[in-house]
Amino acid sequence: MKSQAAAGRGHKPDYLLALTVFLLLGIGLIMIYSISPVLSFKLLGSTSRNYYFYGQLGNIAVGLFFWALASQIHYRVWQKWSPLLIAGAAIALLGLVVPGLSFSTNGATRWLKLGPASFQPAELLKLSLIVYLAAWFERRGQYIREFWEGLFPFSIMLAVASFVVVVLQRDMGTMMVLVLAAIGMFYAAGSKLRHVFSIVAGGAMLGWLAIVTFPHRLSRLTVFLDPSKDPSGQGYHISQALIAIGSGGLLGVGLGHSIQIYGYLPEAANDSIFAVIGEEFGLIGCLVIIGLFGFLVYRGLQIAKSAPDSFSRLTAIGISLWLLFQALINIAAMLSLLPLTGIPLPFISYGGSSLVFSLVGAGILLNISKYTVKEVSDANSRVGRRNGWSYFANTGNGRRVKAAR
Repeated sequence: MKSQAAAGRGHKPDYLLALTVFLLLGIGLIMIYSISPVLSFKLLGSTSRNYYFYGQLGNIAVGLFFWALASQIHYRVWQKWSPLLIAGAAIALLGLVVPGLSFSTNGATRWLKLGPASFQPAELLKLSLIVYLAAWFERRGQYIREFWEGLFPFSIMLAVASFVVVVLQRDMGTMMVLVLAAIGMFYAAGSKLRHVFSIVAGGAMLGWLAIVTFPHRLSRLTVFLDPSKDPSGQGYHISQALIAIGSGGLLGVGLGHSIQIYGYLPEAANDSIFAVIGEEFGLIGCLVIIGLFGFLVYRGLQIAKSAPDSFSRLTAIGISLWLLFQALINIAAMLSLLPLTGIPLPFISYGGSSLVFSLVGAGILLNISKYTVKEVSDANSRVGRRNGWSYFANTGNGRRVKAAR
């Protein structure tokens, strides 16, 4: 069959996808260079004024190495590695409860010590869970529509992953990204719509329980509902983020002229970097960032639409949704559209683990793009115009293969 034959022949990758990733990396590096002198002096005293800039350069260098490696590894290899990846993520997460191996920041235990470096197991979990679910959904085929073969085991896997992230890492933001991406893959794999709704309803109830059980999450929800209630206490972070974005106006105050980074805005180089972009580049700069992420996700879904098989299609969808929801949650939190969460903006925020694994995900997308099948894409675009986004959900019915004959 054409689709299977084409899967073995590589062609040019999606250069627009790669260009978009490089643009986001470049913007992030410029922002870190802009704020590095202030943060270096404020947090590290006499350390080099470019401490954060050089650190981010190192993170990008490591990330690009693994990005290049992932883009050259045939996507089917990841399917073979999926059990090892998920097992490695589980072991790394269990390491968070080992004294001396993990350490906490701001009340959350999310990092493992690896000599002079640190590592966030949740970032490995994002990638490994997406790859594992893609392989698992492909094996299930049409049985994914059944309760005992599809909904029940998927619910158990999702509940365990969510519990580990929320309880061990106290990371509600990462849990939301994982759950939303996994549910999107579940739907695209061909599950029944009522099963998807039941997962969403159950997840919402468990999410509410996770909020009310932990006082710091409940206080964040209270602040979200009324940010002005405690502007110097629990509402300080979001209040300063809104001040930064609001003071930027249409065009911003200019690169390097941020006031909020002078000790006012917490986590200016990490979770709050979108607020700094809003201050320095205004509404136009914010729209550019949102547009770049939108285009990145669009290219990812286009790759998924013309992917040669179920595993590559579901992997591309999962990675695209992961990047979409992580960017969306970060930006929405800075705009007070969602409760404040501690997750970085992909490719832009300062950091190592998130940047490296995001680039690995982008590398896998780029590799899949080298094996896309144009005939399949053209055939499904006609189906898509009739049925909407749901035409991704055809794992086991052979519709794509028939269209390519």
